[in-house]
Amino acid sequence: MDSIESQLEHIISTVIGEVGWMVLAAIAMLTFKNTIQRIVEGIMFFIGGDYKVDDIAYIGGTKKVRITRKGLTKTTFYVYDTKRKLIIRNDKLPHLRLEKSLPQNGDTE
Repeated sequence: MDSIESQLEHIISTVIGEVGWMVLAAIAMLTFKNTIQRIVEGIMFFIGGDYKVDDIAYIGGTKKVRITRKGLTKTTFYVYDTKRKLIIRNDKLPHLRLEKSLPQNGDTE
Protein backbone atom coordinates (compact mmCIF):
# COMPACT_ATOMS: atom_id res chain seq x y z
CA MET A 1 0.00 0.00 0.00
CA ASP A 2 2.78 2.37 0.85
CA SER A 3 4.42 1.94 -2.53
CA ILE A 4 1.18 2.72 -4.41
CA GLU A 5 0.72 5.92 -2.41
CA SER A 6 4.31 6.98 -2.98
CA GLN A 7 4.04 6.22 -6.70
CA LEU A 8 0.80 8.22 -6.93
CA GLU A 9 2.39 11.09 -5.06
CA HIS A 10 5.40 11.00 -7.40
CA ILE A 11 3.15 10.99 -10.51
CA ILE A 12 1.05 13.92 -9.24
CA SER A 13 4.10 16.01 -8.30
CA THR A 14 5.67 15.32 -11.70
CA VAL A 15 2.50 16.30 -13.60
CA ILE A 16 2.06 19.49 -11.54
CA GLY A 17 5.72 20.36 -11.99
CA GLU A 18 5.65 19.90 -15.75
CA VAL A 19 2.20 21.37 -16.47
CA GLY A 20 1.86 23.87 -13.62
CA TRP A 21 3.65 26.69 -15.44
CA MET A 22 1.25 26.30 -18.38
CA VAL A 23 -1.74 26.61 -16.07
CA LEU A 24 -0.29 29.76 -14.49
CA ALA A 25 0.45 31.22 -17.93
CA ALA A 26 -3.11 30.50 -19.08
CA ILE A 27 -4.56 32.20 -16.00
CA ALA A 28 -2.33 35.24 -16.55
CA MET A 29 -3.33 35.47 -20.22
CA LEU A 30 -7.03 35.30 -19.38
CA THR A 31 -6.57 37.94 -16.72
CA PHE A 32 -4.83 40.40 -19.05
CA LYS A 33 -6.90 39.61 -22.17
CA ASN A 34 -9.44 42.35 -21.52
CA THR A 35 -6.77 44.91 -20.73
CA ILE A 36 -4.87 44.11 -23.91
CA GLN A 37 -8.11 44.24 -25.92
CA ARG A 38 -9.00 47.67 -24.49
CA ILE A 39 -5.54 49.01 -25.26
CA VAL A 40 -5.68 47.75 -28.85
CA GLU A 41 -9.13 49.29 -29.36
CA GLY A 42 -7.89 52.50 -27.78
CA ILE A 43 -4.91 52.62 -30.12
CA MET A 44 -7.22 52.10 -33.09
CA PHE A 45 -9.50 54.95 -31.89
CA PHE A 46 -6.49 57.12 -30.99
CA ILE A 47 -4.77 56.66 -34.37
CA GLY A 48 -7.96 56.81 -36.40
CA GLY A 49 -8.78 60.22 -37.81
CA ASP A 50 -12.56 59.93 -37.51
CA TYR A 51 -12.78 61.77 -34.19
CA LYS A 52 -10.36 64.32 -32.77
CA VAL A 53 -10.20 66.16 -29.47
CA ASP A 54 -12.65 69.11 -29.41
CA ASP A 55 -14.88 67.55 -32.09
CA ILE A 56 -18.61 67.92 -31.58
CA ALA A 57 -20.49 64.62 -31.84
CA TYR A 58 -23.94 63.29 -31.04
CA ILE A 59 -24.61 60.17 -28.98
CA GLY A 60 -27.55 58.32 -30.44
CA GLY A 61 -28.31 61.29 -32.65
CA THR A 62 -29.77 63.35 -29.81
CA LYS A 63 -27.24 64.10 -27.05
CA LYS A 64 -24.68 66.74 -28.07
CA VAL A 65 -21.18 66.09 -26.70
CA ARG A 66 -17.65 67.38 -27.19
CA ILE A 67 -14.66 65.03 -27.09
CA THR A 68 -12.36 66.49 -24.46
CA ARG A 69 -9.80 63.71 -24.04
CA LYS A 70 -8.81 60.59 -25.95
CA GLY A 71 -6.73 58.02 -24.11
CA LEU A 72 -5.58 54.48 -24.75
CA THR A 73 -8.27 52.92 -22.58
CA LYS A 74 -10.98 55.57 -22.20
CA THR A 75 -12.42 58.68 -23.84
CA THR A 76 -13.86 61.68 -22.01
CA PHE A 77 -16.82 63.66 -23.35
CA TYR A 78 -18.39 66.92 -22.18
CA VAL A 79 -22.19 66.64 -22.34
CA TYR A 80 -23.76 70.01 -23.20
CA ASP A 81 -27.25 69.15 -21.90
CA THR A 82 -26.19 68.30 -18.36
CA LYS A 83 -22.87 70.23 -18.26
CA ARG A 84 -21.14 67.09 -16.98
CA LYS A 85 -18.32 64.94 -18.19
CA LEU A 86 -18.90 61.42 -19.43
CA ILE A 87 -16.08 58.86 -19.37
CA ILE A 88 -16.49 55.83 -21.64
CA ARG A 89 -14.13 52.89 -22.02
CA ASN A 90 -12.93 52.62 -25.61
CA ASP A 91 -14.26 49.08 -25.98
CA LYS A 92 -17.77 50.49 -25.36
CA LEU A 93 -17.54 53.25 -27.99
CA PRO A 94 -18.94 51.18 -30.89
CA HIS A 95 -22.16 50.68 -28.87
CA LEU A 96 -22.70 54.45 -28.39
CA ARG A 97 -23.62 55.14 -32.03
CA LEU A 98 -21.55 58.31 -32.24
CA GLU A 99 -22.50 60.72 -35.02
CA LYS A 100 -20.50 63.70 -36.21
CA SER A 101 -21.86 66.71 -38.09
CA LEU A 102 -20.04 67.58 -41.25
CA PRO A 103 -19.40 71.25 -42.10
CA GLN A 104 -20.42 70.73 -45.74
CA ASN A 105 -23.94 69.85 -44.56
CA GLY A 106 -24.47 73.38 -43.28
CA ASP A 107 -23.87 72.64 -39.59
CA THR A 108 -20.85 74.61 -38.38
CA GLU A 109 -21.27 73.86 -34.66
